[in-house]
Amino acid sequence: MKIAVIGYHDSVKKIMETLPEEYLNIEFQAYEIRQLGDAVKIVKELKDNVDGIFASGIGVYSEIKVNHLKELPMVYATRGSGCLLKALWEIRDDYGDLSKVRLGLDVVTHEALDETLKEFGIEIKGYELQEHYDHRKEEEFLDEHIKNLKEQKVDCILTAYGYVYEYFKKLKVPVYRLQASKSEILDQMNILLRDIKIKSTERNRIGIKILKIERKTKNSETFYDQGLFKMKLNQMFLEYSKKIHGNYQEIGNNEYMFFTTQRIIESREEEESFMKIVTETMIPGNELGIGIGYGENIQVAERNARKALGISLAGGKGEAYLFSDNKIRGPLYKKNRIDYSIKIDEDLIEEAKQMGISPKYLNKIQAIQKGMGKREFTSKELAESLNISERSVNRVIKPIIENGFAVIVETEVSTKVGRPRRVIKFKF
Repeated sequence: MKIAVIGYHDSVKKIMETLPEEYLNIEFQAYEIRQLGDAVKIVKELKDNVDGIFASGIGVYSEIKVNHLKELPMVYATRGSGCLLKALWEIRDDYGDLSKVRLGLDVVTHEALDETLKEFGIEIKGYELQEHYDHRKEEEFLDEHIKNLKEQKVDCILTAYGYVYEYFKKLKVPVYRLQASKSEILDQMNILLRDIKIKSTERNRIGIKILKIERKTKNSETFYDQGLFKMKLNQMFLEYSKKIHGNYQEIGNNEYMFFTTQRIIESREEEESFMKIVTETMIPGNELGIGIGYGENIQVAERNARKALGISLAGGKGEAYLFSDNKIRGPLYKKNRIDYSIKIDEDLIEEAKQMGISPKYLNKIQAIQKGMGKREFTSKELAESLNISERSVNRVIKPIIENGFAVIVETEVSTKVGRPRRVIKFKF
């Protein structure tokens, strides 16, 4: 088993000092970064070469997750009471009396800080705490720390970010590193091993891919010999089936079903092979539908693949969709891919009611924000991701804006003739 440890130098060093001596049968590979964004490049190269990822902190973890690189089991070194206590003792050694010190912290939660102070009877003068949330960049934490220092709200900084730590260290500003404790690292490693085991079981499930070819036009000027085309398809599908170590069958109504495993379908080699088939199949006049499903048996996998196929055909763009574990993913192989659950909880229903839209659209908009790592979109971007027209998008977002859950921040200027596109910023 291979585990990649990714993050800033000091955090990676701490993790590498802790894990290898506890897990002798696991190969740990260290990858150090200088700033967020570097981790994404590393993971793209490692995707098929490691079994899991141990991120040095929540910033690295979130960066990887929001860039569609969450297929690999992954955890991060949490910051709780252990790291807080260590940093507080260092501050006490430097300042003498903690009750006279105002702290500027990031990443740890208010609950963790308050419980630690209460549990160990520690008194401080005050604190400014920035909790982490997805999509927030490292620079934003740094800017807030700088602002608090300038306004004299804090006396020193406690940070989980290597970039922030090095910045203040160079300026000789009092700064302390929030490093995960050994017990916190080991706890996360046990979670990672559990997730790897679960993922391994999942990836051995049956995977079914259905390709439906619909002939929409019959243009006499376009050379199209159905017999020759089918012969070409059968040859391509036979070669493809060998590559995926599975088989295929034509099931009538111009549908072709491929049988293999989830593990193979999710491999990079399979993706490249299948995209060649799609390119060859998309001749003028043809429309494609592509649905993928996973399951513990053939019946469940096919049922899921057909649900995904229905979504693909409804879009009419020949895009591939996946349905599995009550979640929809798609369009696959595209930058605007989103993942969302078809199960909608009561909280989301209530939120949608306040915004004046359907829970289905709120669910998808939240998935788009998470998948693309931002909150500002043009109508065109939303239309492409929601698979509806721009006019329909404007109808969807109108009540969201009217009820105060989004604002127009600017208008995108186009050089082409036509109505300028608005840029919508969601507040949720």
